[in-house]
Amino acid sequence: MLIATCIALTVLLALAGFAVDIGRMYVIKSELQAYTDAAALSAVLELNGAEPGISQARQAAKRLAMGPNAMRWDMGTEPITNVTASFSADNKTWQERPKEAGGLRFARIVASEPAPVIFLRVFQPSTSINVAASGVAVKSGGTARLIQ
Repeated sequence: MLIATCIALTVLLALAGFAVDIGRMYVIKSELQAYTDAAALSAVLELNGAEPGISQARQAAKRLAMGPNAMRWDMGTEPITNVTASFSADNKTWQERPKEAGGLRFARIVASEPAPVIFLRVFQPSTSINVAASGVAVKSGGTARLIQ
């Protein structure tokens, strides 16, 4: 009976440890998703059909991750640093550096951060697993909405 209890306890503790790491990754994904959604909306509102609109859109997305009221990840303790912005006219062909600003209506923001793991190191020798989220917004008329 003692041997069976020890084996069962070991398995239960391992599963609880994995649940902690996986739950932490879901929280980080949720925080990054909230940021990318807000950043995509902010970026797409800056697109105005002119070249300066693209750089203003990039700055609008980055502004949400900077300053005293910045959006953060890992329970609000870490700044969001790995952000890429890309733009499209048709939601099919994405370009980080579009040559022409006219007709751009879509903005996609992708954020990724290394989520620290403790118990999953048994299966992966790395101390972190990359977690990413993306948000896509479209501008039609003077309004913007999330589409992805």
